[in-house]
Amino acid sequence: MPRADVAVVGVGLAGLTSAIALAEGGARVHVVATGFATTHWAAGGFDAGVVRGAATPQAAVDRLARKIGHPYRLVAAALPAALEWVRGILAEEGLTIVGGLSDPLRAIPTALGSTRIAAVLPDGMAAALAPWEPGETLVVCGPAGFRDFWPHAIVASLRRPGSWRGQPMPGRVEPVTVDLPGLAGRHNLSGLDIARAFDDPVWRDQALDTMARAVERLAGGDGRVALPAVLGLDDHAAVLEAARRRLPLLPFEVALAPPSVPGLRLYRALRAALLRRRGRLQIGEPVRGAVGEGHRVERLVGPAAAREFVLTVGAVVLATGGIAGGGIVGLDDGSLRETVLGLPVDAPLGDPWLLPDAFDPPGHPLETAGIRTDADLRPVAPRNVREPLAENVRIVGSLLAGQRYLRERCGDGVAIASALVASRSLGAHVAALAGPEQRLLASGSRAR
Repeated sequence: MPRADVAVVGVGLAGLTSAIALAEGGARVHVVATGFATTHWAAGGFDAGVVRGAATPQAAVDRLARKIGHPYRLVAAALPAALEWVRGILAEEGLTIVGGLSDPLRAIPTALGSTRIAAVLPDGMAAALAPWEPGETLVVCGPAGFRDFWPHAIVASLRRPGSWRGQPMPGRVEPVTVDLPGLAGRHNLSGLDIARAFDDPVWRDQALDTMARAVERLAGGDGRVALPAVLGLDDHAAVLEAARRRLPLLPFEVALAPPSVPGLRLYRALRAALLRRRGRLQIGEPVRGAVGEGHRVERLVGPAAAREFVLTVGAVVLATGGIAGGGIVGLDDGSLRETVLGLPVDAPLGDPWLLPDAFDPPGHPLETAGIRTDADLRPVAPRNVREPLAENVRIVGSLLAGQRYLRERCGDGVAIASALVASRSLGAHVAALAGPEQRLLASGSRAR
């Protein structure tokens, strides 16, 4: 029967960073998940918070941390350290993150022709963070036949000052479509197809030279070129360096519809970091457990090919997501259920669930549904917050109640900050379980 010091349920940003932190602390970590998480959908940056009137992510976090019931009231203090820690982990895996919590929130172009607000982005998108000068040109360049990126439609919207949210916009915005080598006439061309093509150095140079000639005709002095986020999957750093060297304008990637290539890069980097720390990863089937004697979870059970898979655990971190992530589901009687341990869900009453306006400005009330916790992120009953329901369970990420992670754009910040808080909270527990080999491994990891 397999055993783990800590089982992490969920393979998104919160789950993987929790697992990495615990493995660095010497724990034998086993990550289990039904399927892939929001990393494959998200833009690949780190959204800590975006609220009206906040000029920086830190200002937004400070505002949200003052809201009663918001997860940032418990984990905001850990966020700066968490971001720098994650930045270092990703750098070890060749993925650079640019920007910080005190940097200005900027309007970043999207593939829909609108802009989104961001301050912390992957290196491939970072050139979009500098404020635009009146004399600058923005060229939007995309491959012909690629249905997820239409330069002329994007430019038609970006030429409108209202698209830039009151921030400076380029002096000129111009579109160009390019026939890339070997892709003419391709049907259902995806971002992954083009990203994998860019990983080939020979094709890469031919494609970039073709793009350079097209962009050069529109450059007209200083400026930047927006490209779909397809600059390599496995060899992104080399592709980005080549693009910066060969294109006449400074390039930056624009996030696309899923599957997200920058999100896949982030997932792969975190997965590699976990495996390098001897963590285990198992994706494909759901698991369940129960809180037993002593308010503890002793094992997780799931289906397997010939018999049940049973994982004996010393502790559990739930990173299964909220309503959108499948960590909470609705039942026929109108109630909500947490899917792994059956923990009580804190949610608004049923009547406000059915809004007359599907796009109500405050967001849907169900977005705040989740698990209430104490300061150590142990689950508690919504109406009895002083008594933890499970001593060896921690809740992280968007499963935490009280946040509007879509409306407040706080999901990434809550994920990594709660991961760090949970790993610290379980530190003494893990140290008691870890053997000499794990403690030696942890010591070496911290030394690096």
